[in-house]
This record gives sequence, C-alpha cells and structure tokens, in this order.
Amino acid sequence: MNLKRIYSISFIIPAIAVFFIALIPTLKYGWPLSWDIIYHVQYAKIYTQYGFVLTDPLLNAPYGQNINYPPIFHFLIAGLGTLLKIDYFQIARFMQPFLAMFIVLSTSYVANKFYGKIAGISTGFLIISSYLLSRIILPLPENLALIFLPLAVYFYYKSLEEGVLKYAFIAGFIFILTLLTHLVAPEVLLLVVTLFTILTLILNRDISVLKNYGVFLSFSLILLITGLIALLLLKPDLFSSITHQGLALVSSGIRLNYNQPMGALAYIKNIGALVLIFAVIGGIFALKKMERKHIFIFIWILAMFLLSNAYWFGINTVTYRVLIYLLIPLSILGGFGLSQVYYKLKDYNIFSSRSFRSLFLISIFALSTFLGVLTVEDPEIAIFGSTTKFGYIQISPPGDSEMDMAKWFDENGNKSRSVLVSNIYAGYFLATESEMPIHFKFENFNNSTPKSVFEKEKIGYIVYDKRLTFTSENKTIDMKLAYSLFGPLYYFNKDIHTHINEIIPDYAKVVYENDDFIICQVEY
Repeated sequence: MNLKRIYSISFIIPAIAVFFIALIPTLKYGWPLSWDIIYHVQYAKIYTQYGFVLTDPLLNAPYGQNINYPPIFHFLIAGLGTLLKIDYFQIARFMQPFLAMFIVLSTSYVANKFYGKIAGISTGFLIISSYLLSRIILPLPENLALIFLPLAVYFYYKSLEEGVLKYAFIAGFIFILTLLTHLVAPEVLLLVVTLFTILTLILNRDISVLKNYGVFLSFSLILLITGLIALLLLKPDLFSSITHQGLALVSSGIRLNYNQPMGALAYIKNIGALVLIFAVIGGIFALKKMERKHIFIFIWILAMFLLSNAYWFGINTVTYRVLIYLLIPLSILGGFGLSQVYYKLKDYNIFSSRSFRSLFLISIFALSTFLGVLTVEDPEIAIFGSTTKFGYIQISPPGDSEMDMAKWFDENGNKSRSVLVSNIYAGYFLATESEMPIHFKFENFNNSTPKSVFEKEKIGYIVYDKRLTFTSENKTIDMKLAYSLFGPLYYFNKDIHTHINEIIPDYAKVVYENDDFIICQVEY
C-alpha cells in the first residue's frame, strides 16, 4: 500500500531533486542569481516604506519612476523580510530553490494528469536537464508566475474536456494570480487559453464552449471591478493614479524597443538535447494516436514557438526570455515520449524485464540530474554583465567598490539630494542599498552646466564609474552615451581619475574615491 502511495505521487521526485540542485549555487554564492533582483528588492522596500504606490520616488528623481511590475512578488519579499527580519536580498537568494522546485512540481503535476505517472516524473527530470534551469532558479516575478501558468492551462483544458465550468473558474482565479505577479505570463496564458477555446470550437462544433471562456474571463473582470470600487472608496488618490496612468504603466512594461533573436543551435543548446529528443519521440507517438490532448499540446508548443520568434511578424522580442514558455509544453511532450519508450520496451524480449526498463528510466533521470548539476556549477551562472559598443561590464553581483560606495552614501549622503551616476546599474544598486534618490539623464549635465540647474533639480552628487572609458584621438574631454540592454552607460575618452578636474564643474569637489568609482559633491 505504501509503495502504491509513493508511486502515485512520484511526480514530486524531480521537484525535490531540483530543490537540492538549486541549493548548490544558493549556498555557494552570497548574492541572488540575478541583476534584475536589485530593482525588485528596491520595489519591495518602497512598498514597505510607502505602502502600495505606482511610482518609485528614488528613481528618476525628483519626479519618480513608474513601477512597471505587478506587486505580488515584491509583497512576498517584503512580507518575508519583515516577518523574519532578514535582509531582502537574502530573502530573494533563498527563494531560488523554492521557485525552481514549484515550477518543476507544477509542470510535472500537469504532465502526470495528461499522460500518467511515468510521464509526470519524466517531465520534471527533462526540465532539470535543460540549460534553461539556469533561468528557472532566478528569483524573479516571472518564475513565480511560471508556477501558476501550467496549472491554469490544465484546469482550463479540463473544463473544456469535461464541460465543467468550475474548472474554468479555477483557471480564471489562477489567471488573476499571474496578472498580479508578472506582465508577460498572463498574456501567454490568455493566448493559450484562447487557442484552446478556438480549437475546441472547431473540434466540437458547439458554440456552448464559449461559456467556459466567459467564466475564465469573468472572474478577472469581477475582481477588477471590485478592486477598483474598493480603491475608489478607500484610497481615491491611488484610484485616480491607476485610472490616469495604469494603462500607460502596463504598456511601458510590456513594450520592447529592441530585438534579440536566436539561431537554431542556440535553441538546441538552451532547451537541451534530452528534451528535444524525447519531445520528437513523444510527437511521433502522439501523431499515431492523435488524441485530443495531443492536439492541445501541439497547439501549445506551436504557439510558444511562434511567440519566441515574434520578430517574424514585426514584434520585438528577446527570444531567450520566451524560451522558458516553450520549455514547459515541450517537456510535457518529452515526458510522454520517454514514458512511451519505457512501455514499448516490453515488446522486445531482451529489454522487456521490468528491472531493465526501470534501469533505463533511472539512467535518463541520473543523466538529467548530472546535466542540471553541471548547469548550476558553471561559474557564469552567478555573473551578469552588460555589453555596449564600447565593451562589457559586470553588473551583478555588485563588487566591493559598489558595496563601499553604497556604504559611504548610507553614512554620509544627504538623502534630500539626488545622485547623477554614469553607470545606471550601479545607480539602481545605490538607490536600493543606501536609499539615495537617483537622477536620470546624466547626459544633460556637464562641467559647463550652471550651478542653478543642479540646485533646481536638487542634484547633490555626481558619481563616475572609472571603468567606463573608450579610446579616442580627440584631445579634449569627450563623453559618449552607449545603450545597453537595460539602460544607458556614459563613457569618457580619457582616464577619469587623471582628468577628473576637467570633467566636473568648478563648484563640485571629490569627496570619495575607490578602485572603480569617484563621488563628487555639488556645493550649493
């Protein structure tokens, strides 16, 4: 009886395995595996200090910057940090194995429901084998949303297949959770649900299926209306802010101004050979049977593949970031393929024994685990950088110089005045760690800018990153703006330390310098 019970929940085994795999870099490195976590922690601190607001007052001072993310992830960090009295960055760091575990558990559970126990456990281990494991363990709102997404897809599929509206209602509730967690995940979920609805309309030729779709969406609409009424009554100022800038906030959060496509070899490398091999095998078996659930999985995979190549249709996309949405259905199909190989081995006398077939599965699981460990043991998993036309610079984890600079500002900075920073990444960290307001548009200020302009904008400090230099034959000081993936960097054509007095205004003075940064105070 106990063995049967264990077998029935075997899909949790890969989730446990990935927890311990993700624990390796979590314990090995003292910093969360992400650059993005800097501004997510920043938002969590803002919510802790100001309550729920739409604008971060420490960024783009003195005007503030729209918080272009839903709040659930930041509330989670703030809540855990406050409850446990632990630094928010450390909260994010120890979220890593839990996020990875629940993503794998969610996907394995769905595969188990679609294709059975062997497929469920196989799906989880195939995810572990993928190089995208390096993204799954990052402490990001998207990964929290990815826990919900497969479950919502499954429950909506179940509502279509069984004609039971309560499952569409459950899917709608989960959809709300994704809406409150991330901006892209609910769009992906809505796309999949819409395609499932259209497919069911075609297969069943019954318009009543639109009831399921209506129930799925109505929960969101009811909650939205209820929330807005509550805000209108309890916090009219916040209601006004949401209605005036909410749509613009969402738009700016999902719009991309750049493309990062990916070649075929990069697809294979990131998704992983094992996933692709068994997904192909699963596809072959599925085509032979062509059951309805196979068609739904195919549609899900096709939609995610096209989404990862949205630039074909003139829509900017970062393909690598979308691959995680493709990995989920591919792994489910791959889990089905691996389970079918396991069962088909019965047909061959030499391989038909249960011991051999179990050994085969265990070997694939062991190989997947080994590949997962290799992924997290790669030192590059902990280092994040930004590349411009002038070169590469590390942006996370923050180095000793950034830590020392933030400490100086925390102890000596006048928080009523803002900071101009030539390195926007260091600026985000500075705001998060020392609560100094950061003034954007570094290029608008130079050594000839009148003091009155600095005074009007309440700029009290200028920080120069000495690493940001470029080669030029120009004998005079020249500054160049270089765009990177997440923001601008400002380079000088001369050694900044040597020429600092030519770079800064006459009414500014150097008050602190370390290996990488020079802090100048504007005197007024």
